[in-house]
Amino acid sequence: MNNKANRYTVPSDEDFEPDSNQQVLKNYLGIKSKQGIETIEAQELMRTALELLDIFDDNHRFTAEDICNIHEYWLGDIYPCAGKYRSVNMEKAGFPFASPLRIEKLMHEFEIKYLKQYTPCHIANTQDLAFALGIVHVELIIIHPFREGNGRTARLLADLMSMQANNPPLNFTPIDQSNPENFNRYIVAIHAGFNGDYSKIQKIFMELLIADKD
Repeated sequence: MNNKANRYTVPSDEDFEPDSNQQVLKNYLGIKSKQGIETIEAQELMRTALELLDIFDDNHRFTAEDICNIHEYWLGDIYPCAGKYRSVNMEKAGFPFASPLRIEKLMHEFEIKYLKQYTPCHIANTQDLAFALGIVHVELIIIHPFREGNGRTARLLADLMSMQANNPPLNFTPIDQSNPENFNRYIVAIHAGFNGDYSKIQKIFMELLIADKD
């Protein structure tokens, strides 16, 4: 994230907690520790994953509004900015995500072009399912609509799509940062998808799908 460019323009609900060394976003709990906030986020993520099963059925066609709602279901008790599109520029490792001025338009296009085509996700063929999961995942990550939790929100959506296709939720541990080699492959696949090559992310989702069936 480009902190210098946004230091004086960040809305109060997207700013950092005082005395958190710009490591923790302003939150309802007043937590200033990165480890502390990550623990709470993980607990809420587990709760959300279970609750979403009762909210979205196998025939649900997802929308941009659903993505915002999923984000809010997860982080709504933690961050004031939960469920809202970010209003600051963000980048990671020199890779700039979509301008905040374009997010609403891009999310509408994402809904029409990808969510409408690939959900409800009733895809039986594993290779085709991996492609659907991969392209939806990449395109959402590239937009990076939220101030925090974009990757995990995209994973929640992938889980829901996988279950619509009569598969279990995916185990993303193999591509977590705790597995640097595979995590780097995942980042490379995201960048390739940005350039229109979805084969690498498709291969990653194929591996995740097959591993869950073993």
